[in-house]
Amino acid sequence: EICCMMERLVTPACLFIALACMGSHVLARKQRTSKDWASMTEADWNKIDKDWETPEEEEEYAFKPPKQKGIDLEALQRELKKGGKGKNKKQNAQKMQQIIAEQQGSSGPAMMFATVDYPGCCDNKKMSEELANKWSSLLHASSIEQTAYVVQNNTILFSTQVAMAAKEIKEFVLKQPECVAIEWNQVRTPGPAETPAWKADDAVKKAAAEEKKKQKEEEKEEEEKRKKRSAKKRRKRKAVERAGKGSNLKYEL
Repeated sequence: EICCMMERLVTPACLFIALACMGSHVLARKQRTSKDWASMTEADWNKIDKDWETPEEEEEYAFKPPKQKGIDLEALQRELKKGGKGKNKKQNAQKMQQIIAEQQGSSGPAMMFATVDYPGCCDNKKMSEELANKWSSLLHASSIEQTAYVVQNNTILFSTQVAMAAKEIKEFVLKQPECVAIEWNQVRTPGPAETPAWKADDAVKKAAAEEKKKQKEEEKEEEEKRKKRSAKKRRKRKAVERAGKGSNLKYEL
């Protein structure tokens, strides 16, 4: 009975002491006026939020950067087991290269190049810029942060500071009918616009470009030979002139 009586007395006494301490703490603080509240800065509000925030909330709201994933060895082993010969072997090798590239590029900034083709492509950058702006707007609408630049009349560069978004950009672009191919981490993936007709036209363009390059190299080589011949003639002329002056001097002596 004595113990029970002590418990009844101690509990209200402890509660009274705790309330008294809290009250003195509140009274010790200077009461804010409406003017004080109106003049508070963003830093003041942040301090109040920090004071009221529990350790659990602080840990929950703290920024946690995405963890970089390692290479999926199981996926690579599955591709190795497929094996194959000829065309299938080449396709499996490309698939393995693509898996490694995507998993290595899971953190930091990322860039990729999209080759495009459409009716009227690609005499100038204007139409390609319109296409790049359209794709970029659609990606932004899907909360995918990136920037698109037209680096050549038929090439769009996509840049993002969040490499984890690169795969989503790639998948989006590959679904567009104007996409010929996209290259990311030195891996080229063909798109719907890489048709047999495009391949034939591209082969003709590449052959013409190669011929033009060869012609320029030949012209450059010929120009270098001409310069060498001219320099040789100048040296010979100077040698003759020096020899002539020497003979005249000997005759005078």
